[in-house]
Amino acid sequence: MPDFCYNSSNGVRCVRRAAYLKNRQIFRIKLLTLTSAIFLLTPGLSSRAVETRPTLPDANCRCDLNDRFDPQAKMPRGIYQGQCINSCHQRSLRRLSAAEAAEYGIEPEAIAVANVSHQNQFWVAKILPNSVAEVIYQLENFPSPIPAAHTQLRFRFSPGSEVLLIPQIPGSPQSPVQLKDLIFSVEAVAVVGGNFDLVAGFFDNFAIAYRLVSLESRVQRMIIQDGNQVQQIQLNLTPAQKNQLLLNAITKSHQAGLTQMYNTLNINCTTEVFRIIDQTIGYHRAPHSEEEIFINAPTGEQISMLFANGILNQQAINQFLADSLDATQLQFLQEHIPTISPNALQRRGIKGMAIADLNDELKNTGGGGMIW
Repeated sequence: MPDFCYNSSNGVRCVRRAAYLKNRQIFRIKLLTLTSAIFLLTPGLSSRAVETRPTLPDANCRCDLNDRFDPQAKMPRGIYQGQCINSCHQRSLRRLSAAEAAEYGIEPEAIAVANVSHQNQFWVAKILPNSVAEVIYQLENFPSPIPAAHTQLRFRFSPGSEVLLIPQIPGSPQSPVQLKDLIFSVEAVAVVGGNFDLVAGFFDNFAIAYRLVSLESRVQRMIIQDGNQVQQIQLNLTPAQKNQLLLNAITKSHQAGLTQMYNTLNINCTTEVFRIIDQTIGYHRAPHSEEEIFINAPTGEQISMLFANGILNQQAINQFLADSLDATQLQFLQEHIPTISPNALQRRGIKGMAIADLNDELKNTGGGGMIW
């Protein structure tokens, strides 16, 4: 098999694909051993990506016998195929039928969805039609030697049209809760006892959840617990687009469930948010335009610097990428200039003004949950 060659800033480089294919398992094992190295370089990064709660699934992958919308999810494929996913905290949504919604006192014209996360519990949400006032793009930055971030969408609802959360489990002592914000967050989900890692995310180690979470819960995790900075950008969308974006996010979540796999390169928090945005606004990349690759992981020359101790060398990474990517993507990654997501918003014509970081918004309202 001929060498695979591409142009880079240092001239033409070639990768022997035959050699890679012969030693594929060796490279995979080496890549998986990077987990411990990344833990040392980025303390707490994995715990930030996968939140925990005390409850764990039982042998039948069920979290609560009384929860009718418990997905009882198992890993769809990969080395953990068939093992229970820890869906006691992270779940995709379940769109309710009119009959199911009626059991929660929700009228047919409203949108009713189960498995909305708030205060470490799952709720059924009643969302009124045409109730979205603003959509805000959020970027949570992880302080670490390896560039890493999380992308999500904040939906703010009009006064008088707040979301109503109803306890999901019958007989719950909790009272209904009104929220003026919800967060759409796409996240990797591990098996019970598993932790998230950017490198392991290349290899079908995690399922992916399309979540709706209360702003209060996300603030608690991102800012109060982890101390991360969260940037915010308003999106320039029409009223119809704002509401359709939420509906498309809910539909995607309902359809996907926990049956799809996360991939650090091309099925991650940012790619999925932009796919739903593009579906909503009808955006298509122009022919021959710059390819967008949304990845916040060590790539290209950064790998050589981070793993100079010899656990993994540049050639091995190149060979791994050559087997996984097409020529355009490979060259793009080797130049280690992944797409900046605010630039992608600008390219689509929907980047509005940058507003106060969520951290500052919290401070300016005195904290204590006043922003929600």
